[in-house]
Amino acid sequence: MFSTISTPPITVSTSFSIIKETMYVSALNLTNFRNYERLYFELTSRVNVLFGRNAQGKSAILESIYLLATSKSHRTWRDLDLIKIGKDACRVCGEVRRETREDATLEVILSRSEGKSVRINKVKHAKISDLIGQLNAVIFSSMDIEMVRGEPLLRRRFLNLEISQLSPQYAYSLARYKRVLDQRNAVLKELKLAGGNSGLLEAWDVQLVQYGAAVVFRRWKFVEKLGKIAGNIHSLLTDGAESLSVVYKPGFELGPAESEREIAEAMKAALSVRRGADIARGSTSVGPHRDDVLISINDVAAREYGSQGQQRTAAIALKLAEIDLMTESTGEPPVVLLDDVMAELDDIRRSQVFGLTVEKCQTLITTTNLADLGDNLRKVAALFEVAGGTVTRV
Repeated sequence: MFSTISTPPITVSTSFSIIKETMYVSALNLTNFRNYERLYFELTSRVNVLFGRNAQGKSAILESIYLLATSKSHRTWRDLDLIKIGKDACRVCGEVRRETREDATLEVILSRSEGKSVRINKVKHAKISDLIGQLNAVIFSSMDIEMVRGEPLLRRRFLNLEISQLSPQYAYSLARYKRVLDQRNAVLKELKLAGGNSGLLEAWDVQLVQYGAAVVFRRWKFVEKLGKIAGNIHSLLTDGAESLSVVYKPGFELGPAESEREIAEAMKAALSVRRGADIARGSTSVGPHRDDVLISINDVAAREYGSQGQQRTAAIALKLAEIDLMTESTGEPPVVLLDDVMAELDDIRRSQVFGLTVEKCQTLITTTNLADLGDNLRKVAALFEVAGGTVTRV
């Protein structure tokens, strides 16, 4: 398929100084990824601006970095969408510099026939989840507003991607929960169609509660911390005119639980109450796959009643809060990816976002119009023109 090391066909050198105590991606090597057949280029540890017309490959570069951080794309649910049309496989490789740990070479290979595989420092790992946490990244995109106004599924995905970067245990519990959930649902479908002994569900319920409680507990703690930070940032973004509230809502009745054990007991009770209804519908109605996050502005639900501007500001506050939370948890600021969001912000919001990101993190920005960035940012940024699957340092 792909060798671990290949000769870079394109090189764009950089010369910015390194920000102390910062994790950053120093180089990317893409093969048959999206519209890139072969691309190698180096990034600065500070601000990197990718500019050019639409559909040239700017977002794909940010997507490749997010893939290295989370093993998933922020733009599609299907891994195969990332492979260049007409090719059998693609590879994304990144060199990561870290202050609190040794540097690392991270690699993701996607194959139409063999699925996904990962390498860390050129060693293949059996578990995809081993990649998560090696590189931390927060991405801003025009779709972030859907996290606020969209379906609960989008907010659950947000939680899964971000918490997994901070907690390998969460990623493990979530994967196990999904597997057990699928197996329990298969039993429920059989009972619905053919009847039988509902006691067959007992073994699956024990595991579902075990892993489900672990997922709920970590989500609850994450949202609790994230909400406090996001509330403070939101107040700054709105000059104190509006207040933001972020509350975790489990998919079953849960009082003021303080531990995984209490959550497990509540989930077990809810499963017992809903067993008959679950058999009738052929699927599980209790568990973290039914969770949501309630986002309110001035105590009013932002999803239903917030204006588009309020929803966008709430989304920005949540993303900025992620940066602080990741920095606090890992000791290093994450890589920040701003995917074509500058044109949607007014000058004040743009300045606030830049002030909270580019001054302390490696930042990659995509734009179709350099004027959106302002003179001050352009003076300190490394500029890369992206056109037709090529990247050129300006």
